[in-house]
Amino acid sequence: MTDEVAELDQDRMIVLSLKPRFAEAILAGTKTVELRRTTPKIEVPMRTLLYASTPVRALLGTCIITSVTSANLADLWREFGSRAGLPHPEFKSYFDGVEVGTALTLAQQQPLTRRVPLQDLRAEPIGFRPPQSFAYVDAQTGDRLLRMAAWPPGAGTQTPNPKFTQAESCGCPSSGGQGGDRQ
Repeated sequence: MTDEVAELDQDRMIVLSLKPRFAEAILAGTKTVELRRTTPKIEVPMRTLLYASTPVRALLGTCIITSVTSANLADLWREFGSRAGLPHPEFKSYFDGVEVGTALTLAQQQPLTRRVPLQDLRAEPIGFRPPQSFAYVDAQTGDRLLRMAAWPPGAGTQTPNPKFTQAESCGCPSSGGQGGDRQ
């Protein structure tokens, strides 16, 4: 797979909620696969917004999901483990209780010029609520969120309240509000 991406879905984006260490590793290019217990319903390539969960709680950057692969856990680890940014015991713990996992292959990672903190994202009229694992947003909303990175902190927006579509529950046990982004 090359980093060249053609025919991006122009209608929507996906917001991935990640532990900060994974978001930073993706943006540094050392983690090129994101693992999920639930498979997002997306067409690839897909524009992706990277949201870092607690304690960072900010939109940090973007990337492109270039492929989605679901497989049994042994095959998933064999194929993608070296690019997933976590040791095998942590992989096993994350997927405990499921037989099939999903690997999202990532490319064109780009940090934002300014991290957009949750308090700015939540400000009306944006009204962003971070997803437990992932959420779909229409492209216009995603572009509004990205434009916030160029604005001074607290500047707000002049756009109507976007509609966020929360992804289905990943079925993960609650872990202090981080839900499906345990990895």
